[in-house]
Amino acid sequence: MRSKILKEILDETPKEVGIFVKLYGDIVVRVHQIMKERGLNQKDLAERLGKTPSEISKWLNGNHNFTLASIAKLTAELNEPILYVPKKDSFHVQRGGRYESSALKSEPISGSIPFNGTKKQQVEIVESVAA
Repeated sequence: MRSKILKEILDETPKEVGIFVKLYGDIVVRVHQIMKERGLNQKDLAERLGKTPSEISKWLNGNHNFTLASIAKLTAELNEPILYVPKKDSFHVQRGGRYESSALKSEPISGSIPFNGTKKQQVEIVESVAA
């Protein structure tokens, strides 16, 4: 009977909630792996990030909604990729009313690119990654 109730709950759970829970868990596991490899505790990580240990505890116990900014900060401070976004072999960029294909490499982001949010810079970043 318990499995029937669980199945009903899971069937009623929106797909994005399941995806969110999995991604959150993956992020937390990855951060814990890096911390263990480096011999860091939550207090050490908090100091590196300019956060309080209680805030890091919330991050790592499921009581925080990670933003791209917080993931980027973790990536920069730990000098290790936290997320990996696979890329297709090619995609299309619109230029002057037409689309051109560009090849992408499938590798994790290991550094940061200063980004001012302009379309011109987006195209420059895409072209540099594709080269």
